[in-house]
Amino acid sequence: AIRGAIMVMGSTYVTYALGMLTSILLARSLGPDDFGRYTYMVWMAGLLIMFSNNGLTTTVIRFASESLGRGLPENASSIHGWLRRWQLACVVLVGCLFLVAMPWFKPAGWDGHLAVFAAVVLVAAIAKAMFLFDVSVAKGYGLFHVEARATVTMSLLSIAAVLVMVVMKAPLLAYLLLFASVSVGYVVCSSMMLRKAGVRPSREPVEPATLARLKRHLGWTVLLTLAYAISNKSIETWMLNAMVGSAAVGYFAIAAALTRGGVDLLASGLGTVLMPMMGHAFGKGGQEGVNAIMANAMRYFAFIGLLLAGGGALVADSAITLLYGAEYKAVVNPLRVMMIVGGFTMIGGAFNALLSTTDNQHLRVGYVLFSILSVGVLSVLLIPRYGLNGAVAAHAISEVLIFTLMATGVSRLL
Repeated sequence: AIRGAIMVMGSTYVTYALGMLTSILLARSLGPDDFGRYTYMVWMAGLLIMFSNNGLTTTVIRFASESLGRGLPENASSIHGWLRRWQLACVVLVGCLFLVAMPWFKPAGWDGHLAVFAAVVLVAAIAKAMFLFDVSVAKGYGLFHVEARATVTMSLLSIAAVLVMVVMKAPLLAYLLLFASVSVGYVVCSSMMLRKAGVRPSREPVEPATLARLKRHLGWTVLLTLAYAISNKSIETWMLNAMVGSAAVGYFAIAAALTRGGVDLLASGLGTVLMPMMGHAFGKGGQEGVNAIMANAMRYFAFIGLLLAGGGALVADSAITLLYGAEYKAVVNPLRVMMIVGGFTMIGGAFNALLSTTDNQHLRVGYVLFSILSVGVLSVLLIPRYGLNGAVAAHAISEVLIFTLMATGVSRLL
């Protein structure tokens, strides 16, 4: 478990560091407006990825690891195949819906052809969705090296290409094409490693009792993921693009990315190992085994989260000035707010893993649906009047409110 956690978190932070260096180079090379358009298109691709994979990635981790914990590798292979077929259908459906809705979601100030916007977003989204599904299968099998090696390899190739393009003073379109190409590289790497490990989907039917539980879990997870995709800074990003401008989108994205490096990535690194462990323990010993893991996880999440909240607020001003320059000074206060809120609510990652593992997805869905409502109302009230600061306030208030409700509900109901 420790080896897996170190591998995932180590590769995640190497990837994040290279990604942040890429972001800094892009921000300095393109300027606030074009950088805002770039980050908006990356966000749009990420949104399509979440819609395409919906609850499939979480479900394959949960049920593949549980089947292996019960000594049923054939059932894990069947689950892999069943969910893969559903993923392909979802990718096609989401791609078609995006093409229809595309004119309402183009970046602010975009003067290029809509076909270019559509091609970059779709290629990147489809490739990365396939990669994330492969990685989830690998996690279910305990093969944490698949994600680690693929992300580090492609991040190194990406930063090398960006350095060359910065020297050549490449335009926005060149960076967008690189983004799409790197996304394709991710899925090529993951597919090769899964084949080498002998992990392949099967067309054999899933055991009926397991399939019934899987469908119930998947149904709630689909609702959860779609709701999370909308609530996770999506409303704020879209409204900033539509009402404030591309530069504000870039500022908001930088603050979110730095927070992700300090808080979200560490939480996801711990969660990556936590959920398969809980699934294995639940399959082997039921709720008692899960509770023992949860007790430790809560302490680790709380300790690291509080440390990051204070450290992030302390260095925010210096970090932005040093990394991005004086023209990005507007990022400092949003970054401080996001780091403090993210650190104090980091323990929510352990709650999420617990609810997913113990067939209580419906509780997570309720929390996230309430989050959408609160973020939506707050964004409508605050963003038109306060712009970037209003978006940050809407995000922070909603995060604290949802965490409070989740902590109360989990402690009372479970």
